[in-house]
Amino acid sequence: MKQIILTSLLLFSVLVGYAQITLQKTYNYSTTVVKLETLGYKYYLMDVPASQVRIYNMDHSVFKTINCNVPSGYYLADVKYVSQNLFNTDSQIELVYIYYKYVTTATSYYYIYGSRIINENGSNLQTIDGAQYIFVNKTGDSEYKLFAYCFDYSIFPEKVWTNIYSLTGSLVSALNISGNQPNVFLNAYPNPATDVIRLAYELPANVKSASLNLIDSNGRAVKNFQVDGHSDHIAVNVNDLSAGIYHYFIEYDNRRTSSKKIIIN
Repeated sequence: MKQIILTSLLLFSVLVGYAQITLQKTYNYSTTVVKLETLGYKYYLMDVPASQVRIYNMDHSVFKTINCNVPSGYYLADVKYVSQNLFNTDSQIELVYIYYKYVTTATSYYYIYGSRIINENGSNLQTIDGAQYIFVNKTGDSEYKLFAYCFDYSIFPEKVWTNIYSLTGSLVSALNISGNQPNVFLNAYPNPATDVIRLAYELPANVKSASLNLIDSNGRAVKNFQVDGHSDHIAVNVNDLSAGIYHYFIEYDNRRTSSKKIIIN
């Protein structure tokens, strides 16, 4: 009997020894996960060329495709707060999307930003002109509000303002919303860059490590770096990248910051 038990334990240890990480699915765009109030966990991604958000079941089958009505000449920059009851109390999925336009002048350039909150059928719940960053922050023991940080870069110095919105729905049970999501500092210099660009960041004090991701204008990941609080920037050689517009953002603890735009010449 002892020999049988020992043999079984040996066989189990051999099988465990051969267990390894296995690739399940590859998406062509940056993909994250959310836990919806009644629908459970879903994957979702932002398709920049198609101006779409696609939501997938956990078996990777398509659950919903949501079209984002991006104004002509603008591009999707970020998608946040995919939820069911954060912005209203109907049964549809809602989300925030941020878009931008690159404007050149005789001597320089600037960006125009905007954000919209929509239902899954495309109906517009709120348009926020100039909104580059969107966060849901805790403003009381059981109260949350939406903060829209807005900029007008067409003038110098740029105009900055903050819109604060009450939330008529209940807080989504999602991985990318916290009681007080910090606004992580991001900066890039020189921007535009030709050879080397320094991607600056400042992690919250309680965050030990994070992932810094660089994506192209189609939302495809081109570089990824592990960063921590021991430094405030990384230097990235961009000679291997094609000229164009890229974005970088920080991910940690199932959260994703807004993205910062950079230009490679």
